[in-house]
Amino acid sequence: MDFCRLTEELWRVYLCGDAGEKQKMVSEWLDEDCVIIGTGAHEFYTNKQDFYKAMSQESEEVEEVSFRFENLRCRERKTGEDACLVYGVLYIRGSSADGKVQIDMDSRYSVLYERRGDRWKIVHIHQSMPNLEQREGEYYPKTLTEQVQKAQEEAGRMALLAQRDGLTGLINYHTFEEIWKKGDRTEKWLFIVDLDDFKKINDTYGHMEGNQVLKTIAGLLNRVVRTHDLVCRMGGDEFLLLCGGISSRKGAARLAERIVDCIAAHRTEKAWPSISVGGTEILPDEKLESAIERADKALYSVKRTTKNGYRIE
Repeated sequence: MDFCRLTEELWRVYLCGDAGEKQKMVSEWLDEDCVIIGTGAHEFYTNKQDFYKAMSQESEEVEEVSFRFENLRCRERKTGEDACLVYGVLYIRGSSADGKVQIDMDSRYSVLYERRGDRWKIVHIHQSMPNLEQREGEYYPKTLTEQVQKAQEEAGRMALLAQRDGLTGLINYHTFEEIWKKGDRTEKWLFIVDLDDFKKINDTYGHMEGNQVLKTIAGLLNRVVRTHDLVCRMGGDEFLLLCGGISSRKGAARLAERIVDCIAAHRTEKAWPSISVGGTEILPDEKLESAIERADKALYSVKRTTKNGYRIE
């Protein structure tokens, strides 16, 4: 038997034949337990009944599409007295009458025939298309790997953005809360920094100038504390600082004074505020809201009196 010629004919019937021809092909040549694997619609069938059912449904969709063979080649290899493998290239193009559907499929296939009594039957068909992400000479789709890597990097970038304040780049209040829940609070102090009369800067010089002030102050606060301390933009013109390694009120006062002096020393801008600072020692197992309430009390004691200063509660 010329298995190559038979295979070519079966491909033509499958792609271009009418429903009656296809049904006859399936009935005559496919074994009851034929396994069919394809990449077109991720097909995987383990018997000819399931395959024929899917093929019948698909026929309604491709009825208006005209196919032509750009290339159809095959070779056969006997694998035993009762078995023959046919493999080759299947390249087809097609289009619907209205031009909305375009087919351009360059695939590779294998068909395994086995003798069943006095008849030959197809027991396995495998058709696959090259991965479009795989370049010439690649043994795996490097470009797809690159896309996955980029997606992972983008996910990481988005996760980082979700932790940061969009204007200043400092961690946001939500991230500060999460760190608070997990962190050790031994010898740590909480400071609230508020810009004095910041609204006047926005009203006088505009919000763009005000935004620049916030970004500059955020950078200064980051520099005045130690690397393991946290600086957070709480919202508006308020910042939270979580600072460790402070064993006394005197040490906390020195840090608060250094923060106030650092901001005051930068008064070279046309629009520049002073700051008020309220600080409090964090108690064991204390909730963040409780510590903020005490620091706020200290802060507004300064705001109501001198401003441009600090108070330790």
